[in-house]
Amino acid sequence: MSDAWEEIQAVKSKRNELRERLQKRRKEREDLLGGGDSTSTINLSSSSKEANKDIENCVLRILTDATLSLPSDSRIICHNVSTQIGYIVSHTIVSNLLQKFAAQELIRLVDGIQENQPVLTITHAEHARLVAMVTEDQLGNAISLKRKLEAEELALPAQTVTVKEDISKSKREKKDSKNHDVMNLLSLPSTREKENKKMGEEILDLLSKPTVKEKSLAERFRSQGGAQVKEFCAHGTKDECRKVWMSESDDGLESKWNCHRLHFRKIIQSHTDESLGDCSFLNTCFHMETCKYVHYEVDQAIKTKDDFEPGSLLGQAVVSRGESTVLYPAQWIQCDLRSLDMAILGKFSVIMADPPWDIHMELPYGTLSDDEMRQLSIPILQDEGLIFLWVTGRAMELGRECLQLWGYERVDEIIWVKTNQLQRIIRTGRTGHWLNHGKEHCLVGMKGNPRMLNRGLDCDVIVAEVRATSHKPDEMYGIIERLSPGTRKIELFGRPHNVQPNWITLGNQLDGVHLLDPDIARAYQKHYPDASAPNAK
Repeated sequence: MSDAWEEIQAVKSKRNELRERLQKRRKEREDLLGGGDSTSTINLSSSSKEANKDIENCVLRILTDATLSLPSDSRIICHNVSTQIGYIVSHTIVSNLLQKFAAQELIRLVDGIQENQPVLTITHAEHARLVAMVTEDQLGNAISLKRKLEAEELALPAQTVTVKEDISKSKREKKDSKNHDVMNLLSLPSTREKENKKMGEEILDLLSKPTVKEKSLAERFRSQGGAQVKEFCAHGTKDECRKVWMSESDDGLESKWNCHRLHFRKIIQSHTDESLGDCSFLNTCFHMETCKYVHYEVDQAIKTKDDFEPGSLLGQAVVSRGESTVLYPAQWIQCDLRSLDMAILGKFSVIMADPPWDIHMELPYGTLSDDEMRQLSIPILQDEGLIFLWVTGRAMELGRECLQLWGYERVDEIIWVKTNQLQRIIRTGRTGHWLNHGKEHCLVGMKGNPRMLNRGLDCDVIVAEVRATSHKPDEMYGIIERLSPGTRKIELFGRPHNVQPNWITLGNQLDGVHLLDPDIARAYQKHYPDASAPNAK
């Protein structure tokens, strides 16, 4: 009841205000003098304002029309306005309106001249803001129309007005409730949509689960006894790690500090000047005996792979995680690959080569010319399989050319991102003409259609520490073995640190000839009775 009473009082107060306004307007009209001329002037000005308003609304509607193609000039807009209104509209009026809209940042204009007349070209229109202006104008017209109707209804009895308002209000509420119910029904998902969504979720769940084959492959190549690696501490030295821990801990007791990660220790010699900071090359520095910058070493004795002799695996068969796969110990031949008859070695599933490209730099080893690289007998070693070819600098395009010449199709590329001793990205490399090189590329080529390859086990990016010159990361051997396990593999241009189980390594820096495969040993002995490689240099 209180709500109805308040609504009645509001209607009465509104009606009284309208009556007072009407009375004031009547008095103002009666007080006007010189009625004829002034009245006509007022009528003309009001009519001109209404006409300009109609033209402005028409221009807005044309700009919001989806069929309007931009850019469009002001003459086309003027023609469309004249067609819709029914009389000729001046081009100046339309140009002024367009400039007004441009000042309001509703459109963008470009000045131009066509047929010796200035023309404005519309290049862009803010459609959403234009539609909002048209909607606001329509809403204003509706409000003004409603006010006129309310003024006319003032002459009717108060009861009639109240009844009409109640009726319109009830109709509006019913209409709103119906629209609300319809929108709720339309927003609900249909049975088909629910089924499709459920089916899509089930398919996505199935696709995200690893298959039995993927699980068996991952388990087969999992490290026995867990990963035999140790994480480096992000703070570098133990002293720095201890300081950071004490500053972040609540009690700050040094006795509770216990970091199990790997740390480094500064190498301070008599000529070291700590104020100069760290050496850019760290453990790869060529002048460590006289370098005044700070160098580092690992803070505890860790036995790495480099501590083992290359021949320590000789005479023993290395058995992988799968009992059926037996790998031969490392084999190698000291030779010059330009003159070695590679046909005696047989066929291989995987070839890896790190050629001494002629990259116009001073290197601690000899290099091969581009023509010598093209003429190598690589095609004899494979009927089908993979080749991993290391390239750098200008040799990238030459490497792709050699792959195509040898009968391979480049199918992938591995990138080695180099890090220094402190596990940071290298920014001061010794290679690179325009920019310091912090990475190297290994092209992956395929010949024929090799089978039994394990796809999707490894990534195409290796992040590993730089060691000696041209010493590639050992992670490559693990990637290749997981990709093609238990198959015959050969490495070209290898050095003593490259010898690996199940690999035959060829290179002129190796130590003699060591062959364990009886077939290869007989063929080699038959072809080279003196048991030494030809032209080893």
